[in-house]
Amino acid sequence: MRATGAAPERTAAPPLPVEGLRRINFRFSGSGRHAACLTARGHRPLAPELWDLTGTRPRHRVLHPWDGESDWSVAVPTDDGNLLLTRVAAGGDHRLLLVVPAADGAVASIHELATVHDGGVRLVAGEAAGTAAVAFRTTLAGHTLVWRLSGRAELPEQVAELPGFFRGGVWLDRSGNLLALATSEGQGKRTVTLDLSDGTVRPLPGLAREEHLLLAAPRAGVLLTTQERAGAYRLGIRRRDDDAPTDFPDRLNAIEGAVTPLALDPSGTRLALSVTRGVRSTVLLYDLVEGGTQEIDPAGTLLPTARWSEGGLRLVHSAPDLPSRVVTLPAPLTTPVLADHGPTMWASARTRRFDGPGGPVEAVVYGDPAHAARVVVALHGGPEAAWQLTYNGLFQRLAAEGIAVVAPNQRGSTGYGAAHRDAIRGAWGGPDLADVLQLGRTLTAERGPGSSRLMLYGVSYGAYLALLAAAAEPHLWARTAAVAPFLSGRELYADGPAPVRTMLDRLGGHEEIVDDDLGPRDLLRLADRIRQPVLLVHGDQDPTIPVAHSRRLRDRLAAVGHPDAALTYLEIPGAGHDPLSGRDGHAVLERLVAFLRAESRFAVRDR
Repeated sequence: MRATGAAPERTAAPPLPVEGLRRINFRFSGSGRHAACLTARGHRPLAPELWDLTGTRPRHRVLHPWDGESDWSVAVPTDDGNLLLTRVAAGGDHRLLLVVPAADGAVASIHELATVHDGGVRLVAGEAAGTAAVAFRTTLAGHTLVWRLSGRAELPEQVAELPGFFRGGVWLDRSGNLLALATSEGQGKRTVTLDLSDGTVRPLPGLAREEHLLLAAPRAGVLLTTQERAGAYRLGIRRRDDDAPTDFPDRLNAIEGAVTPLALDPSGTRLALSVTRGVRSTVLLYDLVEGGTQEIDPAGTLLPTARWSEGGLRLVHSAPDLPSRVVTLPAPLTTPVLADHGPTMWASARTRRFDGPGGPVEAVVYGDPAHAARVVVALHGGPEAAWQLTYNGLFQRLAAEGIAVVAPNQRGSTGYGAAHRDAIRGAWGGPDLADVLQLGRTLTAERGPGSSRLMLYGVSYGAYLALLAAAAEPHLWARTAAVAPFLSGRELYADGPAPVRTMLDRLGGHEEIVDDDLGPRDLLRLADRIRQPVLLVHGDQDPTIPVAHSRRLRDRLAAVGHPDAALTYLEIPGAGHDPLSGRDGHAVLERLVAFLRAESRFAVRDR
């Protein structure tokens, strides 16, 4: 890490840290008998973790020894408990490996199946015997090579070479030959079927214009599709070999909340959905025959990865005090069984609704903000995003330090209806900033005179919003930590990548607010209003928000030089948009926690 700034501030003696646990990139084998993910505990690097789902409870073990993986690696389990691993090596090469584990979690052997020097490789777990997975190798020339992988130490078998790029992968029949894929067509995309027996590609019959396949029950021939109508996506049900139009059930499409299809059951009669309302997710089982629903609350959040087989419905679940792990819903599907769920070493969290200027604002709360020595108001990125009741390594680390956390879903957040989400369209730093400032005033009043001021933390859009709040009402805040901020919507539109500019167009993020006392939300213009210590963190390879934004803000803050605004700048070599998840993520986390743990000279005055 490269760091610049003033002399270090006095910090309180830290307690023994709680080791964080990070799990990402969950995948299931074709039959659902095994799962795999990448896991990192504390400062140790990511390593494959294998889950055996053949018993009454999942059994999992992290493979060792292991040199470490990046976030781009993906481990796909085979039905016999081995792993197929795609890894991005130094220099950009993609390696395809077969990993054979021993019973105790040690690595028995590793076999290199292929190395790709130009392009990438992704995997889709196989559905039938003899096909552990299908690999899609993309080339710089714009072609896709399709390989069949047996799951043994054998070279891939090429079954097709196709023009263009293909995404997704949904098996349509039990033979393991028909695989549905998505491909681009003009400005849109279409669903096609790849027949692995002869390498041919054909359009999936029966789909209407702009209708796309999401899930299938291969044995029953039932398909779940989606189609955009009047700006909203509707879910449809059809039969694989039926020419009748797709049925879009009204009841299925009237479910309130953010709906994510997870899996169809083997018989094709039930559909598992994740429904997010506010900070929580529930499992909703929809009966495709009768139209009825059954809701199961797993007390937390569901990841959009699932597998429904004869052994039951396998989900990936997380809660504030429970890192992501496999959840089993055995028949009859009633209450989820959490893998190894007993007493945990992590802090729990609760929700609280605060009165905001435009209505209630829900927040995830760790600790006791009224009485804790220090309190952080944490702002999420997006802006179309939201905090969830899920495990968060940073929040756990802060809770272990005795720092309370209040993570609000201010206006602009998803999960609370269109009016709440769309309130900041054309007004970035308007209604959402008003909510954050009102929350700051409420918490300050609850803490009373003599208590330390609140602190701000934000990432991406949340970092921008945190710095706006620090400038708008400096007396509320003791310090601000901003990870990957941008200067303004207009500045980001000028040098951001095409997807970001598209988002700015859609949300009106480059429009300026000029009709209030604060004026245009440009951090360079507002920098002289910031009167607290500031920590800026940015990865120098950030593909979303150019690091130049933080560099320019650093220079501006240094130039205005307010005596109370001590500046610390960390630029992380090789890191992307989330420096906390890269190879130096543990060190970045410790610097961030140390900054927020530092004793403050600022206290709340009796006004």
